[in-house]
Amino acid sequence: MSDKITLLTYGCNFKCKYCFFKPLAYKNLPIKELYKIIYNMMGEYELSRIMIAGGEPTLQEDLPGLTKLLDGKFYTILSTNGSHLLKIIDELKVNEVHVSLKAFNDKKHKILTSKSNNSTLEAIEYLGENKEDLGFKVEISTVLIPNIIEISEIDKIAKFIGEWDLPYHIIAHVPSKLKAPRPTKKLIEEAKKTSKKYLSKVSTSLESRKHIKGEKIII
Repeated sequence: MSDKITLLTYGCNFKCKYCFFKPLAYKNLPIKELYKIIYNMMGEYELSRIMIAGGEPTLQEDLPGLTKLLDGKFYTILSTNGSHLLKIIDELKVNEVHVSLKAFNDKKHKILTSKSNNSTLEAIEYLGENKEDLGFKVEISTVLIPNIIEISEIDKIAKFIGEWDLPYHIIAHVPSKLKAPRPTKKLIEEAKKTSKKYLSKVSTSLESRKHIKGEKIII
């Protein structure tokens, strides 16, 4: 059994063409009530880590309050598109922040998400310039999509975050609504090799795809 729970928040300001998140049900819960549920599950399922994802969790006004309740009891990871991150970054109590950069080219980013990547790039730049003083780890990720987000785009992203040598994670696209194939192992390895021209720490979903599936629980 995995020691990590993933909390999916409702709502997002991006409309990603390959998004897997399809909420079947959701509830509005006060953060203290939600924390109580999570805390009880921690003991029952021997949990030690929590990833807060979505949707886009930074749109939730009470996210900082929840992270403060979790602080010291869970290893907390925030997964975000970065667009609203700078508005609440000083209020967060987390151990890691994972920022998903869909594309470096703004036109491609708009095609994939319907939004500009300006705010995401600004957030990454802030994280890079202040990484020694943040109090949490940072990771940037991109979904590798054949014929759309290819090696040339990965190269641009790696070069951009290479200024601060931020950890980079390359994720293989899983075919869904977007009509694009899954990248081959060779293409993923080539993307990693390209990224390592600029970065000291690059990982891919090839290394992390073997994971333990836990029980799905709808709160």
